[in-house]
Amino acid sequence: MKEASRSSIIEEIIEYGKPVVVASDVYPPPGAVKRIASMLNAKLYTPEKVLTVSFKNELVSEFLRESENAPENSHERDALAAALRAYRHYEKKLRQIERKVEGTGLTAGETLEVKGLVIMGKPVAEAIRSLKELEEVDKISSGPMEGGSEIETSKFSAADEESHGDVEKLRRTIRTQRSTIRHQRLTIEKLKREGRSLKERIRKLEKEKSKLESKLERLQYEYSRDLLLNRELSHKLKVIEKLQRKYTRERERRESLERDLDALLQIKDMESSENTSPVKIIDSFTREGIRSACSRWKIKRGDVLLLRSSEGGGSQTARILRDLKPCAIITEDRMSHQALEVFEEAEVPVISRESLDIQIHDDFGSVKTQDLNREIKKWKHRLNEKRKKREEEELLRVITEYRAQRRRNH
Repeated sequence: MKEASRSSIIEEIIEYGKPVVVASDVYPPPGAVKRIASMLNAKLYTPEKVLTVSFKNELVSEFLRESENAPENSHERDALAAALRAYRHYEKKLRQIERKVEGTGLTAGETLEVKGLVIMGKPVAEAIRSLKELEEVDKISSGPMEGGSEIETSKFSAADEESHGDVEKLRRTIRTQRSTIRHQRLTIEKLKREGRSLKERIRKLEKEKSKLESKLERLQYEYSRDLLLNRELSHKLKVIEKLQRKYTRERERRESLERDLDALLQIKDMESSENTSPVKIIDSFTREGIRSACSRWKIKRGDVLLLRSSEGGGSQTARILRDLKPCAIITEDRMSHQALEVFEEAEVPVISRESLDIQIHDDFGSVKTQDLNREIKKWKHRLNEKRKKREEEELLRVITEYRAQRRRNH
């Protein structure tokens, strides 16, 4: 039956009677099982959890002790196990129904109908009452036909027995049709209840849908409003951050200018002092370093300069510094030979810091005027000695060349 269509499955089931329960061995039940139960208007039973293979084998083995119809494969075994599990579930209720119908005069077939009604949800007493009411109707409708049955039976000839059998067959058909009508009425009542329940559920869902739509509209409005506010806030935050950066730069610039002004005032005081000379600092011996120091310290003729680093400074850079006409240049490291020649030619003293005790005040320095003058004097003396030596060497060279020339002429 695994490959059979749903309609052929239902036709096969109906040939054995009207099913009351459709059982499954798995939870949740497959969709096909749900649809078959719905089409048959039967109760769907599913276990609380999937039945294990060992449990299904135990159920089937216990049943086969009293039956010779053994399942031929695992699918038949699973189907039988599901049916047995469903029967066990309803067994206690079915026993109670059997006890309650004792003495009511209901036939075995009618008792089965009561069981079916109870499984479908009808109370036991109501199910028995409805069956008894239908039984009374059957008696009334069949009374005239059965009233003289014994008298007439004795008069039946062999030729009339066939007609009597047709009447009995017709009566069974009528009872079957009435039973079917009862089931259909119950089905109609059930469907009406389900219809009312579904209508109520639809009404509630539509009400909930309306609420959700209103909530969605409100959320969309709030989202749009918040999005607009967030964009505006983001723009304002960017403006604030930009202003903060500008403010920070301006504050740092103001603080730097205040420090420079304070330093310039101190330098001004030192320039008017006879004991201390201000020292203006140049961080690097480059065009940019000299330009930056000139802008900051307003370097002028006669200033004392301190070179933090002489690296990279050649004759061209030295000429820029020479044109400022400083009083002296103090170096912290060794200056290039080309730069020294430019300063010596212009008679700008270049003094090593090791020769002086320079005090650093934040961004500028100071030195004792007396010590500075002493080192300048020493530098000039060395320069004069160097020039004299150079002149003597030049004079000796000229004399030597003159004598050599006279010897060649003689």
